[in-house]
Amino acid sequence: MAAEAAVTAHDVSKSFIMGRQKVAALKGVSLRVPTGTMTALIGPSGSGKSTLLHLIAGLESVDSGELEVLGRPVQTCGQAELAALRLREIGFVYQDFSLISDLTLVENVRLPLEGMGVVRKQAHEAACEAMARVGLTGLENRFPAEVSGGQQQRTSIARAIVGKRKLVLADEPTGSLDSKTGVEIMEILGGLRDDGVTVVLSTHNPANLSYADQTAELADGSLVGINVRPDAGERP
Repeated sequence: MAAEAAVTAHDVSKSFIMGRQKVAALKGVSLRVPTGTMTALIGPSGSGKSTLLHLIAGLESVDSGELEVLGRPVQTCGQAELAALRLREIGFVYQDFSLISDLTLVENVRLPLEGMGVVRKQAHEAACEAMARVGLTGLENRFPAEVSGGQQQRTSIARAIVGKRKLVLADEPTGSLDSKTGVEIMEILGGLRDDGVTVVLSTHNPANLSYADQTAELADGSLVGINVRPDAGERP
């Protein structure tokens, strides 16, 4: 596996206030994600998988411990720096796709680039390139409601990789898809990994683990095990 790390977590903890109670979502988690690999986070609902992804993305702040993402200690980054990091280098894929319904697919995909100030023509060309990479050529001007769930998820992935992002985070990317479409989505994520993009995903589907270079198991907010494949880096 690659020597450099895209993500390094050391003794990371995170709690939330729910009503009058303080609930520990993550408890002293330490994890290293090598650059250009795929890591699968597994565990039951409420185990802390989504929280860890949100911390890596800078969507939530670390309570204690150290978290370094793409060479930056995120717990000391300001909000503007975190926003720029998400916009330029990190892509996030949601289980529910999170597409804007009144925008076409290509308009959804080019949003991050437009947010960076890229001119419309260049953003459009890059968005079309990203859509071609995930098999959506010819669907650029469709609206989300006019395509299948699998095609909506491909659009979400295209939006996550447009502009050559270095790290893609995916929260249950196949959770709302049938098994055949789920395999197609995992093939796309595996292809990104093979092209040097670091991928971290959460999943409940055991079939998805064959694509991962390492699997990290969470339970009640704690990391209870890490399994590294002997042939890490190779696709199934």
